[in-house]
Amino acid sequence: MIRLCVAPENKGMKLSEYVVASLPELARANLRKMIKKGDIKLNGGLLRKDMEVDEDDVVEVYLPVEFERAPAMDICYEDDNIIVLNKQPGMAVTGGAGQSAPDLMSMVINYMKKKGEYFEDSGYIPFPCHKLDIYTGGLVLFAKNGDMFEVIREAQRQRRIKRIFQAIVKGRPEEDRGEFQHFFLQEGETKYHISEKKMRDSAPIYTKYRVLKANGTCSLLELEPVTQIYNQERAHLEAAGYPVLGDNVFGIARLNKKLGIRYQALWATEIRFATGVNNLLEYLNGKKVVAGDIGFPMVNL
Repeated sequence: MIRLCVAPENKGMKLSEYVVASLPELARANLRKMIKKGDIKLNGGLLRKDMEVDEDDVVEVYLPVEFERAPAMDICYEDDNIIVLNKQPGMAVTGGAGQSAPDLMSMVINYMKKKGEYFEDSGYIPFPCHKLDIYTGGLVLFAKNGDMFEVIREAQRQRRIKRIFQAIVKGRPEEDRGEFQHFFLQEGETKYHISEKKMRDSAPIYTKYRVLKANGTCSLLELEPVTQIYNQERAHLEAAGYPVLGDNVFGIARLNKKLGIRYQALWATEIRFATGVNNLLEYLNGKKVVAGDIGFPMVNL
């Protein structure tokens, strides 16, 4: 929450105009909707419509996650070829049409330009090497040039670069460690189906897990997605009966609202390199990059 105090020169402005003038990142947000929902308060009170502000009024703004001010770049590893950053929930890996919130790609481009490493004509530009949902936090690997991007993508296909996640889920698996195996069928751009039985045109998905903590209601799991379907961790856990807390797409929206969780309790915590020798990634063989800060929602475990 951000608290603002109206200065004399802003007296008479509409509340929405004052908020945009003070917080330009909200220029494209639906401020009228935020006012009606109580995400923007005037002197501690709820409003039903846009009103004029007066000198010394106190305005409280509860930012949507995607508009929260991005922290400084959290670089967990960097060399001449790659850079690994710890992404915060609410930040997209790459920008999309109509998106006003900052994205990680833009930050890396600006960073490389300042270092004198960005040369578009010769292919020295950042390439994201995997996807991470906007509301999932954790490590994102970028190649700094096109040649390294192709090498990394091939290593990922051969499973010589592994990603490890942690998730807080509802329930607890019976075994302390094991694996979830299902079949995944994509139906259009947004629909999917997961089943324990093979379906026509389906692909197998395979996720290893280990229970780190449990309290009888929720569990903290370590996950290794062996196959690499987008959003596999969330969809697979939901299919296995252990939905990720805070996930309103694959999880339980009513429970998330009750707990006050605004984004999913899922974090990409490690990248492990088993790249072998006699190749361009040999210098990374055996290296493990770990996220220094895991910003999970507050859940007692």
